[in-house]
Amino acid sequence: MLIKKIAFGDSEEAFVERRLVDGLNVIFSDDNNRGKTLVMQGLMFSLGYESIFPSSFNYKDKYFYSEVEFGNVTYEFLRKRNSIAIKTEDAMQIFNSVGEARYFLDEFVFSVPRIHKEGRHVLVDLSLLYELFFIGQDNRNPSGLISKGQFSKSDFKAMVYDLAGLSDNRVNIDDIKSIKENIKSLKLQLKEIRRKISIIRQNPNIAEIASRTYDSEVVQEKIKRISEINENISKLKRSRQREINRKSKLEHLIAELNSLNRDLSEGNVQCGDCGSDKIVYSNNDLTFEISNIDVRNGIMKSIDQNIRQKADIIMDFSGEINSLQRELNEEMRDTPPNFQQIVLYQEQAISEVDFDDQAFSLSIQIRALEDQLNSYTNIDESLKKERKSFDDNLLKEMNDLYKAIDPGGNLVFEDIFTKKGSTFSGSEGQEFYFCKVIALRKLLKHNFPILIDSFRDGELSTGKEAKMLEIYRKIDSQIILTSTLKDEEYSNDKYSRIDGVNAVDYSNHQDCKILSKQHVREFLTLTSGFVGLVL
Repeated sequence: MLIKKIAFGDSEEAFVERRLVDGLNVIFSDDNNRGKTLVMQGLMFSLGYESIFPSSFNYKDKYFYSEVEFGNVTYEFLRKRNSIAIKTEDAMQIFNSVGEARYFLDEFVFSVPRIHKEGRHVLVDLSLLYELFFIGQDNRNPSGLISKGQFSKSDFKAMVYDLAGLSDNRVNIDDIKSIKENIKSLKLQLKEIRRKISIIRQNPNIAEIASRTYDSEVVQEKIKRISEINENISKLKRSRQREINRKSKLEHLIAELNSLNRDLSEGNVQCGDCGSDKIVYSNNDLTFEISNIDVRNGIMKSIDQNIRQKADIIMDFSGEINSLQRELNEEMRDTPPNFQQIVLYQEQAISEVDFDDQAFSLSIQIRALEDQLNSYTNIDESLKKERKSFDDNLLKEMNDLYKAIDPGGNLVFEDIFTKKGSTFSGSEGQEFYFCKVIALRKLLKHNFPILIDSFRDGELSTGKEAKMLEIYRKIDSQIILTSTLKDEEYSNDKYSRIDGVNAVDYSNHQDCKILSKQHVREFLTLTSGFVGLVL
């Protein structure tokens, strides 16, 4: 991916950055608050990253634009709030959410990793993917993720494995089956040696049922399993219904636009109140004028694509639901006698269970096996070794990079996330992120640029900075860094004097005011490519 242009603003004020090159770029200024962070966050926001703008900047009323090249194809992104339009030379797609855009990007632009989460194989959020190569200035947390979404740092690791070709798709069914059979056998033994069961005798039927069946741990496991399956089915049905509703709205919109085509062919359509023949399409955030038939057809093509994506998503949900329903039928087919009465009276059935020494020992064994089953990653031994080798190589690369920039340093990296509560002093946090991002780039060989806002954070020494820049220069990828210089450094044209560095100076920007009328015309020219857009 090559970042070619970054822009944001509206019809009154804007900023456009078009000086970036393929290679090492350093955006700098002689003071803070010159807009460097807004440009970096604006770029990532346009591409689908979550909003982490400074609180003083009202991003919700602005449009964010970027032009990027991927696989020799140029893509233009335009985002306002949660809506995104993506344009190529001959097509445009409009999405009501970042989540929808993610499916388009995965299919047509770049592969979005998939991981197992909550029993499903899902696409990761774009914010999680982008943390692979983007380090923002704010919310840095070496022990966790910068972006606080639905995904966790363990999901980040799973994503890295997926990108490395080490995903956990290969399930070791035999091991899981063996553990389950051992648990079942031990629970049956436990049933036989129970010494005493106290029954709440409010209903003689309860006592009769419990004395024959309820004390079986198998029943309790059956109840728990059926409940989990039903809960998952309900969640998937709700998600499917949301997608069905969205698809229905899009189909209704297509019908309205087709009707509009017929009306326009038979005569003019005008507003009954003001007489205007201007017709617009809006998805709450982005508004396009569709009086022009070419624009309207482009919008309809985009909506058709969204409908097809919705249909695929609905089919995926239906497939998962059907699979769980078959699993539920299998569970119900294998239920013990009087199971329904047991479920009905389960809370009243047992008040106390006393185990003898042998029963207690069995329960310990069962608990240990259940813990093993819950924590089991379903990865066969060969894949475990491959992952271990990858982890070792990644950490070695991180530690080698650290020693290259700080030979006398005392840090030793043992994971791609630090332990919670670990404290970095001075520039150590910045050095950690540098080593992590570069090491991941070297091992994964991904095609994304490396973007680090405030790359000298923590008073990085001149010597360490020089070594970092030398390493950055050797990477065959676009690098975009930002930095605030001291007066002496700025006077000496620090970055302009370094061979291989594209120095971009923001010092002449007004304090806390990067947007201006100066760039409005160029900004409107860029956004005019999204034909019909109404700013």
